[in-house]
Amino acid sequence: MWKYKSSLGIFVGVSVATLTYYLTRVVKKPLLITGSAACADFLQRRCPVLVQEYYPTVWCFTSRLHTIMCSVLGDLTTWKLPPYRREILDMPDGGELHLDWLDHHGNSHHDNRTRPIIVILPGMSGHSGSYYVINLARGGCERGYRSVVYNHRGSNGVKLKNNRYYCAADTSDLLLVVSHIRKLYPEAPVMAVGASLGGMIIFNYLAKFGAHCGLVAAMVMSMPWDASKTTKSLEEPLNQLLFNKYLTYGLRKYIRQNREMFDKDSRVDVDHALKSSTIAEHDDCFTTKVFGFESVEHFYTLASACNKVSRVQTPVLSLNAADDVFAPLYTIPTEEIEKNPNIALVMTSHGGHIGFGDWLSPTRESFMDKLYQQYLDAVFKFKYGEEEHIEEM
Repeated sequence: MWKYKSSLGIFVGVSVATLTYYLTRVVKKPLLITGSAACADFLQRRCPVLVQEYYPTVWCFTSRLHTIMCSVLGDLTTWKLPPYRREILDMPDGGELHLDWLDHHGNSHHDNRTRPIIVILPGMSGHSGSYYVINLARGGCERGYRSVVYNHRGSNGVKLKNNRYYCAADTSDLLLVVSHIRKLYPEAPVMAVGASLGGMIIFNYLAKFGAHCGLVAAMVMSMPWDASKTTKSLEEPLNQLLFNKYLTYGLRKYIRQNREMFDKDSRVDVDHALKSSTIAEHDDCFTTKVFGFESVEHFYTLASACNKVSRVQTPVLSLNAADDVFAPLYTIPTEEIEKNPNIALVMTSHGGHIGFGDWLSPTRESFMDKLYQQYLDAVFKFKYGEEEHIEEM
């Protein structure tokens, strides 16, 4: 009996201590950094989650576990795909892109001509069937908008038509996709949303084309700001075991599935590429060769968003977690962001990489999903619902 009471007392004590730590140190309001006071005021009024305390999942004490639980378990709980409408877009170089549309057919104040469109770019190994991508597509549709998932070349299990694939520094495919969508729906506002590598492509696109990008706004989630420092972070022993090996395996699988295309490219040693054990090794012996970069350092410089903050002229919201090993806190250029009124950075103390889980269940609507949906309404209703005036942002 004494042992039972002692064990119970220890359990209660540890539970109380853990709960106290969680409520006092973990639960916090997100940090908002931007170069415009008007933008900050607008976002805080239109996105209520920014002024509320965020309750991360209870396994948030380890960001790596947070990421795995929220993403991997989320994928396991995906029961079925949304009713996508597949469009195959033939590219000028002979390749093709698969666009998966999720149309909204309900009654709203938008008709088919003017209904806002969200272009969703998945991460490195993501596609239209990934759990977080499905949530983004459905979230936009439920708000009355039209979503379209831009599957990177060959990323959805379909073999490549040529030796052209995708990387964070290449924005040419996104340019063609945006141009195509604007031709289909010239009266509809278009916004781009990207996670991880997808966010890097969007940010580079915004920086390259400036005010002529064809987008009214953008949002990037868990975007690595410095590609070189991200790869070094992923080479730390635990990160290498949990993430780097898995992602590199996927990259090697991608090459094997399309080997007949890359074998025709004299610049690439496919056998060497298939021996890569890290993302950096893969980029050094494969990505740099296919895209013609001078070196892996040259590629990472061109791919990194931290070098282009001042060039962005379109409103973009970036969501990062301070404990994301893919985007370490010290790599985020907060001083440069504070100088650009077009960029707003939302930083949570926990959340991992594309995690941002809420309480216990990975299927519960995450902080990322809530902010994303509120930001959609802020952009589209603000500019196109005539509820506010655009200059206020």
